[in-house]
Formats: sequence, C-alpha cells, structure tokens
Amino acid sequence: MIAGGGTGGHAIPALCVADSLSEGGAAVEFVGAQAGIERDLVPRAGYALHTLPLTGLSGGPVARARAALLFLRALSRCRTLMKGLGPAAVLGVGGYASAPAVAAASTLGIPTFLHEQNSVPGRVNRLASRFTTGTFVTFPSAAEHLRDAAWVGMPTRRELFDVSREEALRDLGLQPPVVLIFGGSGGALKLNLSAAEAFGGSTPYTVVQIAGRRDYPRLQTDNPRHVILEYAEEIWRYLAAAEVVVSRAGAGSLFDTAAVGRATIMVPFTYATGDHQLYNARFFTERGAGELLLDSDVDAAVLRGRVEALLEDERRREGLAGRMRALATPSAADEVAGRLLRAAAERE
Repeated sequence: MIAGGGTGGHAIPALCVADSLSEGGAAVEFVGAQAGIERDLVPRAGYALHTLPLTGLSGGPVARARAALLFLRALSRCRTLMKGLGPAAVLGVGGYASAPAVAAASTLGIPTFLHEQNSVPGRVNRLASRFTTGTFVTFPSAAEHLRDAAWVGMPTRRELFDVSREEALRDLGLQPPVVLIFGGSGGALKLNLSAAEAFGGSTPYTVVQIAGRRDYPRLQTDNPRHVILEYAEEIWRYLAAAEVVVSRAGAGSLFDTAAVGRATIMVPFTYATGDHQLYNARFFTERGAGELLLDSDVDAAVLRGRVEALLEDERRREGLAGRMRALATPSAADEVAGRLLRAAAERE
C-alpha cells in the first residue's frame, strides 16, 4: 500500500514505485486525500485509490481543530482499511494522507517506510521516521535529519530516459530552439507573469510555458512562437524538445529535467517549507548542473536575459546539461520497490 500525494511531486514518484512493485508481482493500492492530485492520477494509472477527507493544520484554532479531528478519523479509517486488506508493507510518500496511513500501519505492526522527496524533511517525516522500518531520501543531506535513512534518489518516469530531442520536436510540431518554462503542478504566479511579459512580444526561438491550472486564465501572448499551456501530461516530450529549461526547484521537476539532461535555470519558491526548494536547487548548482535565479530577482528583463545568455553559449549549455544528466537516478523506483518486496517476504 502506498499513501500520500497532494501534488505531483508526491504522487508521481509514488506511481513510479507502484509500477516497479507491480512488475515484481505485488498488488498495489493507494490511500490519498480527497482533494489531492492523486484523485485523478492514481485511477488513471490503473490502481485502486481509497480517499480520506483531510486538510492541513494551517489557519486559526477552529480550522486546526477541524484538521486534527479529520486526522483522527483518517487514522481510524486507515486502521480499518489495513485490517481488511492486510498489506504486507506500507510506503508513505508525503502529503496529507501519508501521516495517518503510516501511523496506522506502525500501530498494526506492518513494515512501514517513508520516501522523503526534498532536501529538508518536514516535521511530520522527521517524527515519523522514528517509528518506521526504513526511510528513503532523494537528497543525501536529508539523511542527516531522518533515522536510518538510505539515499536512493527520486523515482522517475521511464519515459523521461527514452525520448530524444528529434522525436519530441517532431511529435510536438515545435520549431527549435525551444525554451521550456514551468512551475510544477501548482503553478508559479510570479514566474508565469514575468515569462508572459518577457516572451509575449516576439522571439527568434520557441517558448513553451506550462502555466498550471490556477495561473493559466491570467496569461496571454501575442507571439506566435510563445505557446502557453494549462497542463502537459507528457511533460517528458517538452523537456526533451528544450534547449533551456526554467523551472521551480521542486524535487520532482529537477529530477525529471536531470533524466532528460537539459541546461536549467532554477527558481526556488521562496515560501517552501524550510526553504527546501533553495536547498534542492543548490544540490544541483553546487555540482555545476544548473543556474540559480532567486524569486526576488525575477522580472521580465532578467528572465529573458538569463535565457538568451544560455541559448547563445553552447559550450556552457552543453556542460550544464551533461552534469545535470549525471545526477539522474534511474534505479530509484526499483530500489524502493525492492526493499518493500523484501520486507513483505520476510513477514510471511
């Protein structure tokens, strides 16, 4: 059983592990939040999803009390669900549904694991790791904060390793060179507005801007070579088509880009918990695998200038791309799945 989601950064790695588990002969079911992105992604991938009515602990006393009550109900629901299904192992991947499922599994004596996507673990995973069978981390630095953590990297969709630039350009009908700008499943308003202004007039290159559902209605362009999309399900095609990528520094976005190997300008979200997006980005930039652009410095002129500097410097661009590709972790999903399968076998 895999629990968690909320955003693509949690749900997509979970689905990668689920596919590896299925190939290893395991039946996989998910526990997720009713309002999370997993509500769409998990059933579409062919897996059963059990949803829980959960919210975050932010807000005033009434909102926090309601969230706590929902958590206790979710914990009880997870215990009942697990007693009925009898999972041989449980993996929590973060998001609202992860905590009650991991807690329930731990109280029932089920082998329980966590996968921490970010370089700075949140408080829930720091606490939960004390009670789990094992913990996997995407960034080596996260292991310093979690008990008995093993570094595996980020479970990544296999399509990202297989698609070529030529194939992607042909399938998407794009004229090179291509710049890809995206903010992750939640969007990035400042980055989106700056990109729309920077590239909305005219460009001698193609710009594909994946805006996210929240920001998309606010954006427009007069540039026929500036394509604004609400969402791109097959993000690997756009990454493969690109010469330069501009993205937020969520772990999923960065490791997707690493799998393809593209020169990247990373724009961390300032208000990410524990400033983890900045630390995510630094993992790559300190290894010469990308450029950092602080959110506070983003405007139309700066963004266009940074993009065009990379487009004009092939040597630097190719160097960044090669070092980015070297940091990809194609075996991460199989490593996590293998550990879960071994735990399940040991329990029999």
